[in-house]
Amino acid sequence: MAIYRPRGTLARVIHAKFHNDNSLDNIDTRRWYSLAHSLPPRFQSKFVPLEQPDTTTVHWLERTKLLSANIWMHLWHALARSILQFFMTQTDINGFLKRGSMFILSEDQFNKLLVAGGFSASSEPVTLLDIGAGDGEISLRVANTVAELSGNADLRVFATEASWTMRDRLKKLNFNVITEIGGLQNMELILCLNVLDRCFDPFKLLEDIRSTLAPGGRAVIALVLPYMHYVETNTSHLPIRPLLESSNNGRQASFEEEATKFMELLENCGFNVESWTKAPYLCEGDLHQSFYWLIDLIVVISKKTSKT
Repeated sequence: MAIYRPRGTLARVIHAKFHNDNSLDNIDTRRWYSLAHSLPPRFQSKFVPLEQPDTTTVHWLERTKLLSANIWMHLWHALARSILQFFMTQTDINGFLKRGSMFILSEDQFNKLLVAGGFSASSEPVTLLDIGAGDGEISLRVANTVAELSGNADLRVFATEASWTMRDRLKKLNFNVITEIGGLQNMELILCLNVLDRCFDPFKLLEDIRSTLAPGGRAVIALVLPYMHYVETNTSHLPIRPLLESSNNGRQASFEEEATKFMELLENCGFNVESWTKAPYLCEGDLHQSFYWLIDLIVVISKKTSKT
């Protein structure tokens, strides 16, 4: 029997997308959250199992499928990107086109992770800082979680973001958009979600987080694994110093191996690991498929009383 092969370019794209989305429907999403083996006991005891996508995550995925079905919108985005790429970064383009929203955890999942990590809003107003907040969608989810945990106490949200188009979107959410975090002190909750592997000096950023965090506060750090650093804003696209060194004789380290290395690094930088989990870092799709994902390590940390 002959295999159908669409002739036109657009027909081929739509045909490929159909097959790609069918493949997405058949993936085992439980693997996004599960571990192949245990970590050292001091870390494994802090693991918060999430097991599978909850209702909010499933709804987000269904929404991305509906958006991805709008072929004409994606054709417009493709045309716009081909022009804008000459004078805007990819993040600026996403902010301008209002596309590429991300998802990590739902409000209930953030609640579970933060409670396991010992987070409690001890003062009012409660202060939340999101470093590299993007379009603010994830910031809002965490803010909703903090509001619930604090009994709807007064909440002040601060955000930094390198992209000017994303900063405009954050301002529309009534966030306090700032350029530097050096002037802030005693923040009760700091988010640094998938930023360390995208910044020029990740160790300086960790130092800034430690100095800005309140003594009893918590920071939430997310890092995509396998680790691959990429700096969008410099010509080499490399950091001053990578977070994790490759030392596996050419073999790709497992999620569990890299997770252990990163949490050891956090301890060496003056933090305590309070809780952690594994989850997908989801992104809205395009003409080729409905959504994309990477795997995130998400760690709740506090700062040690003395950096030893």
